[in-house]
Formats: sequence, structure tokens, C-alpha cells
Amino acid sequence: MQLLRTADFFGVPFIQQIDSKQSIYKSALGGLVTLLICSASLAYAIWVLYLWQNNKLSPKISSSIYVSDFSLLDLDYDVIKMYYWKIEENYIDPFESKILLPLVMYTTNFSFTELQVINKSNETATDGTQFYLPKISLAFQNISGVIYTSSEMYIQIVKCQQIYLKEDEKCASDELIEQFFSQPLNTIVLQVQQKQLNSLDGSVQDSLQEFYIQIEKQNCYTLSTFLQSNFYELQNSFLFGYPTQLEFINGALIQSQTNSVEFCKLAYGNDILGVIFIAMKGNQIKTIFEYPHAGDLLANIGSIVSVLFMIKHVIIIFNQYNLNNKIIKKLIQFYYPDFKNIIIYKNWRFKTTKVFLNHQELDLKEFKLFHKKVKQQMENKLSYLNLLYEMSRVYFIIRSFKQREELKKSHQIGIKLNLAQSKIIVDSNQNCDWTNRLSATVSHLNDEDADLLSLSHTFKQHIELQIPNEIYIENEFYENNKIS
Repeated sequence: MQLLRTADFFGVPFIQQIDSKQSIYKSALGGLVTLLICSASLAYAIWVLYLWQNNKLSPKISSSIYVSDFSLLDLDYDVIKMYYWKIEENYIDPFESKILLPLVMYTTNFSFTELQVINKSNETATDGTQFYLPKISLAFQNISGVIYTSSEMYIQIVKCQQIYLKEDEKCASDELIEQFFSQPLNTIVLQVQQKQLNSLDGSVQDSLQEFYIQIEKQNCYTLSTFLQSNFYELQNSFLFGYPTQLEFINGALIQSQTNSVEFCKLAYGNDILGVIFIAMKGNQIKTIFEYPHAGDLLANIGSIVSVLFMIKHVIIIFNQYNLNNKIIKKLIQFYYPDFKNIIIYKNWRFKTTKVFLNHQELDLKEFKLFHKKVKQQMENKLSYLNLLYEMSRVYFIIRSFKQREELKKSHQIGIKLNLAQSKIIVDSNQNCDWTNRLSATVSHLNDEDADLLSLSHTFKQHIELQIPNEIYIENEFYENNKIS
């Protein structure tokens, strides 16, 4: 049992009462400041939780270069879009008029597939022209720890050839072709649809890049497009959980070059006016969004709360000062009961200006000297060592007129419980004879003895007993020092 008691860290210390009402000194100012601090702390905690719930707390963002195997890359949408840009409404669209054809081919294990016509979609551009959507086909291979793009795309803008058309379709006439090439600023637009995450709430956002291919009869414009991707890791669990990983196309690097038509025809075997090479860039940016979790929220709230509660030290010093003054004032009143009748007036600097005792003004200088002296005396009495010393002196005084054996008998006596019996002495009876009461109770302890010398005894409302003159004569000390 003793071992268990030693191990108990829930032990409660004994706290001595300051008076009958409180064991810890508390003030109205301290209570007001406590309410203000607690209210401010609660309001700040609610505000932080509101910001967290509405994704208004910025996450910690870190970025690094990362080599990916593109296993999570999202290509389930139209990454590449292409259309002819009609600068004016009457411009001839070369794709609609079968002047030019958009073709696509892929490399599979470094070999080329057959050319295919890119189909037109129902989706239109801002100027009303329709998009051509080539199907994305990209593959990757790990060779000696290095990621290579094993499948790439080539989009060719070629002059119309009947072999690529359906049976009911025909290429444009030479007159229409000449009319098209006489148009200024013939431009084909390549759009790269991108996705990225909103750092505030982790939602997916869409954006696009546009690149321009200018069409001329005597030149072949090549556009090497290296798609960039971003690897996102979202650490957005409140307490426990695994991060969410996402991978998106988030842009493209472009290398452009203008070649002759003969050069492109020799390289690709067609009358090509534009070539778009599409591949994937091997390395990417890894971005980690670390959203605030429970520990961060508590740390955020705790930091401001701890700052607010620094004010408590000021209130503690204030309460300590008031408690010390209150106890010293009470101690002075124990020895000088008239001190409670003293009224002290102070100015705005808390400097004593007037002192009155029973409506009579006292000499200020003399009172200050007296108060300083008696205050020092009472401060000494608050010392624990001084308290033990005074108790030892009381023992020696009692020992001076009592035998040691008689003092030892005090360990054998106590107040007996006589609950079943009627009281021998009736309290608060004005007609009772003091001599009879004294003789009846002098050798028997009763419930009055437990409280006879306590501080609470001075506040009890009772009718004073008429003490005979002969007792006063025998006790001149009480007669000379009695407080009316």
C-alpha cells in the first residue's frame, strides 16, 4: 500500500484556508481579466477552426525535382486541341475546305504507325470554329533506371491528298487553294489543356496554353512540344490518414523551327506545311501541400492563448499584493482592535493624505511612523519560523507554571460526545448565575471549548455574561485591556 501511495501522482496537497470563505485569494479584477482572456481565447479558437473548415489556412508548400514513372498521370481528357484561327469571319478554313488535312501518327517502340486523319469534334473555339482532337497516346519505359518516352506523337499539317479522304469527299480546287494562301496571317492554334491544384482547398483547376503555327506555301513550320507534368501530394488528413497523390499535365516546353517544304517532304514523305512533335518531359516538379492538421491547429491556438495568459502574471502580482495587505491589516486588528475604525484617505497617486480615528483626525507623521513599525511587526509574524518560535515561547510560558506530568495528561483528554443527553448549561440565558455556570463547567469540557479561542468566536452574536467584580479584581489584566 505504501508503494502504491508513493507511485500516485494524483495526490492533492493540503491548502490552508486564508479565512473561512477562501483558500486562494481571488479578486474581482482577476475574475474580469480571466473572463476576458478566456473569451478571447475561445473566440480565437473558433476563428481558427472556421478558417480551417473553409480552407482559408494556407498550407505548407514544398517543391522538388522528381523523376516519375507517370503511372498516375491523368490523360482521360482532351489534352491537345487544334483549330484554324479565323481572324475575320470571311476567312477560308483550310480544314473545312479540304485544303489542308490534320494527320497524326505515333511511335511504338521507336517504329512509326500509319498516318490517320484527326477527327473533328462538336466542340467549338471562341470564334465558332470547331476543334480537332488528336488522341493522346504516350508510353514510357524504364531503361537502366532512366525513364524514356517509348511512344510519341507527330501531328502533320499536310496539303490535301485524296488517299486520306472518304469516298464522298474531294480536295479543294486550285483556285480555292490560291485564295486561301493569299489570306494574311493564316494561323493554326494548338491548345494544351492543363490541370493544377488550388493550394487553398486542393481542388482541381483547369487552364490552357496556346501555341501558333503560321502556314506558308514555301515553308514548313515545326513545333517540338514537350509536355510537362506535376506530381502532387496532398497531406490533408485532420489527424491520421494517408496522403493523396495526383499527377497532371501542367504545361509544355516548345522548340520551334522554320524549315523548307523540301526538307519536311524529304523527312516525312508528304507535302507538309507544319509538324507538331509531342513527347513527355522525363522529370517533373513534385509539389507537397501539407494542410494544417490537428497538431498545427492546437499549436496555433495554444500560442495565442499562452500569450494572452501572460497577463495572468500581472494579476497574480496584484492579488499577492492585495492578499499581503489584507492579512497584515487583519493581524494588526488582532492586536489593535481599534484599527478597524481608522479611515485612511489617499490621493490619485495612492499617497496617504489624511487619517481619522473615530472621526478625529490624527497626526499624519505620527500615524505613518506607527503604521510602519506595526506593519514590520506583522510581516515578521507571517514568517513560518517566527510562528514556530512564538509557539515554543507559549509552551515555555505554560511549562513555567505547569508540571511536566500534568502536560503529558493533555494527550489523554478530549471533548466527550453527549448527544443523547440534554445540555447541562443553557446558552444565552441572561438570568443564569455566572458563579454557578463557572463551577459547573470549569472541570468538564463541552462543545464551547473547541471554538473558545478561534477567530470565529469573535463574530458570534451573543449576550455578554455579567462577570462579577471579584473576578475582575483577580484578573486585572483583562480589566485593564478590555475593548468596549
